[in-house]
Amino acid sequence: TMLLHEDNFKYALGAKGSTRRKLAKASGCIMEYIGHLACICGTEIDRARARDYIKWLIAQRTGTVSVDTRGRDDVSIVQAPSSTIGFITGHRGETLRRIESVSGTFCFTDAGALDKDKPEEG
Repeated sequence: TMLLHEDNFKYALGAKGSTRRKLAKASGCIMEYIGHLACICGTEIDRARARDYIKWLIAQRTGTVSVDTRGRDDVSIVQAPSSTIGFITGHRGETLRRIESVSGTFCFTDAGALDKDKPEEG
């Protein structure tokens, strides 16, 4: 289980539960919210993945997300120049939401990876 504060709860639920369903599908878990408590059912690995996804989602809402992908088998990285991020995400993130829906994934831009295509100064 995971307790969510009011603002985070609304964001993690999404319109008509869409975000909750997306995170459940991507993590391989059953996820239901009882009040502000996220109840997560599945294997230990899947539950840990779901908790990570919720944390990443909440971090995304309040700022930027940077994820350590070492040792993870549930993450694919697509390198893209920072100048193309707006095109890739689409208006209000609609393109990424469509990709998530079709592929059963949770997608976001990793702030720690942005601008790695720029040459280092020094």
